[in-house]
Amino acid sequence: MMGKDSGTDLHDRGPEIRKATEKDLEGILRVINTTNGLFYRRIVPPERFKDPFLKIEELRREFERKDFWVGKLADRMVGTAAFETAATRFGPVGIITRMYVLPGFQRRGIGTALIAEIEKEAGRRGVGEILIWTDPKATWAVSFYRKLGYREVDPTVRYHNETIDTRIEKHGGELLVLRKPL
Repeated sequence: MMGKDSGTDLHDRGPEIRKATEKDLEGILRVINTTNGLFYRRIVPPERFKDPFLKIEELRREFERKDFWVGKLADRMVGTAAFETAATRFGPVGIITRMYVLPGFQRRGIGTALIAEIEKEAGRRGVGEILIWTDPKATWAVSFYRKLGYREVDPTVRYHNETIDTRIEKHGGELLVLRKPL
């Protein structure tokens, strides 16, 4: 840990990225619900907007089937992302979900570091490409993913995976599906 005399403030250090444990669930939920409430309230129609967006029981179920990572700055959890693999006709494909960084901590490399760590994990698992989806009106998210090399999935492609294909079918209107080959 850098001390006061070192001349380096704790906030100047890069983010700490690590795989989440069950002890992190409350913090993950806080990051997701806070970020979702502030950003998505503006773009999601009121009849579809949920606040809180996610309940702890739902997160626990996701945690059983997905790997979550957390991003911390100065020992404060400020970001999270989840990753799972899916069988497709193209082989195993990675899916990133629940990608959130708290307002006020964005543009500090946390999201980039979370995605980089997940991409490394995907490589270790033999995944050939990663998919991520977002609301097309979330222009800040779309721009961020494109900056990291993610491009739109051809809306006519079918992976022969129900979850992925359902999201691609919503492509353009309610959902934007992006991919990155590894």
